[in-house]
Amino acid sequence: MRITINNADVTLRNHCIANVLLSPIVILSKTDKIGCVIIMELKKKSKNVNKIKTKPKFARLFIPAILLILTILAISPANAAINQIYKGDTVFIGEQGLFLNSGVFYSSGGVTDTQLAYFKSGNPATDSPEYTLTPSPNSFYVSPADFRGREGTWYSYPNGSLNSHSAIYVQYPSLGLKLYAYRPGGESFDITYGKIVSGEALDFRIDSNLYPIFTRQGVTSSDKGVDVKVKTPDGATLTSLYDCSKNLVKITGIHPQTSSYFAPSGTLTCVWDTGNSAYNTGSYTIWAECNVNGMMDNLGEITGATITSPIGTVQKTETVEAGFTKTPTMTQTPSPTKTKTPEKTKTPTPVPSAKTPTPTIEKTAEPTAVQTEITEKTETATDTKKPGETAQLPQTPLGLLGVFSALIIISAIEILKRR
Repeated sequence: MRITINNADVTLRNHCIANVLLSPIVILSKTDKIGCVIIMELKKKSKNVNKIKTKPKFARLFIPAILLILTILAISPANAAINQIYKGDTVFIGEQGLFLNSGVFYSSGGVTDTQLAYFKSGNPATDSPEYTLTPSPNSFYVSPADFRGREGTWYSYPNGSLNSHSAIYVQYPSLGLKLYAYRPGGESFDITYGKIVSGEALDFRIDSNLYPIFTRQGVTSSDKGVDVKVKTPDGATLTSLYDCSKNLVKITGIHPQTSSYFAPSGTLTCVWDTGNSAYNTGSYTIWAECNVNGMMDNLGEITGATITSPIGTVQKTETVEAGFTKTPTMTQTPSPTKTKTPEKTKTPTPVPSAKTPTPTIEKTAEPTAVQTEITEKTETATDTKKPGETAQLPQTPLGLLGVFSALIIISAIEILKRR
């Protein structure tokens, strides 16, 4: 190493040289202070350079170790128990990546079967199989091409069938969903496709043959399951709901244990309080789906198999929805009893009396004088009303007697004039 510092004394030079670990560098500076500072900065940079150089060596050891750990975890049965298949387990068409354990295949005298065989009828010990295949034990795919129409018992072959060694049972998936109105007193009822009143307590019943998946050896609650989903009027998809205690309840990853199973744990309860302020009135679409071991990916969204029909109120457009009506005081019952309202007694409408025919009045020489008089009398009666008195209704026209009287008077006056 060689360092030259102009105008620096020997002590400072030795001090600076003793603390520098770089390749030969010539530093030209006018003062010792500046020179030493420059040297020390270069020393810091040299340490960073050394650190950078050591990283690749560390990475070459660290990265392979991580990859090895991840590989072990990926193939560990404890972390993928839902795909572990043992002798006699039920598998479903569409499942992939299944691991067929050694017990699935018949083994005797050091010879182990490698095939599966399907016998539509007859005796597996004496008859020939209808269909055989050689599966990949580490990545078994229950292909629709091989197994659709051949559901039932599959035997280990060729020696297993001779010894009644059933390897697996194959089924086609079935999935349905019903909506229940929950009543704590035991009067809960099926409200599927019914009108939902806001404030109703609801639960979901999963009707399916998929429950053998979730009883496989080693399956845990973290494994995939049946997912119930609720689509809100504004298009959001909910995977958890507020129950009647205002707690969020997860409605995905459900593991049915029987063919009819209430979410989320098997017992009918309040899973969804529709009266919670988080839910606006409107139409909600509700359905369930299952994609365990890629079932739905492989089969597609088959209604009744990997996904259910949406439930709620059937509209004319064939769109199935659940309509929420904001009527908190209204309560639905399973079979409402209609009470016949007593008929009201009709009161006969009084028949108006016959109108007195209006007489035809002959015109006289001065009919206007009579009309003028009536008008004046009416005005006079109105003007003479005393304070505090109730106003009188306008008088009606003169009756028949008054008309004849007036005519007689007028006639008498005319006779007197002529005389």
